[in-house]
Amino acid sequence: MHPVIKIILFLIYATAVAFGGASTLLAGAVLVVALYLPGPRERLLLALRMLRRMRWFFLSIALVYLLFTPGRLLFSVWPWGPTVEGLVEGGQRIASLVLIVFAVNLLLRTTPRPALISAILWCLMPLAWVGLPRERLAVRIALTLDAVDSVQVIYRHRSRDDEPPAAIRPASLKARLWRIGATAQRLVTAVIEQAESAPAVAIEVPRPSNPPWIQWLYPLLLVALFTVLGG
Repeated sequence: MHPVIKIILFLIYATAVAFGGASTLLAGAVLVVALYLPGPRERLLLALRMLRRMRWFFLSIALVYLLFTPGRLLFSVWPWGPTVEGLVEGGQRIASLVLIVFAVNLLLRTTPRPALISAILWCLMPLAWVGLPRERLAVRIALTLDAVDSVQVIYRHRSRDDEPPAAIRPASLKARLWRIGATAQRLVTAVIEQAESAPAVAIEVPRPSNPPWIQWLYPLLLVALFTVLGG
């Protein structure tokens, strides 16, 4: 499938699951399962790893919806607390974000980086009509993707410098905050040092190509599917 079509499909999918209801989320989950099952197991593990890194973000969303959404109380004996509507809406928002993470991972793992940059250039073509440099934006995207890989390598090779002092070594909130702060400080320092010592490299932006006309049926079918479910 042409990379431009993949990006457009992802945008349609992300918009639908972000604003759709339960039936749209169910259809989105079925599509994700159908796309991940034939693929390698490593692709699924990478998506699950991305979700694990977002666990505190999901928890914060759940708490905000549970405690600050008006409606029927889950525990009627309490004068204030989590509501049924908050549980439903918070669950839907978290489910939509989980599906979008799966879709992002699938897009990145099935599309080579040069092809992805070329497709982004094609999608940014309207910027050229108003005189904006879309090639510069594509180069920045390429540099960002390279930087993400470098930061992940640095993070995976953590040293013992991130361990808290013996006085706060037990598994406590203070110890966890210490590790987070130490890791963030070391990552920032390592990234700055790597950026200052890295040599200048030439980045070749591939020439974008037009997708085959027949493949435009895929976005139309996906829009029709979500329109029927949302209607």
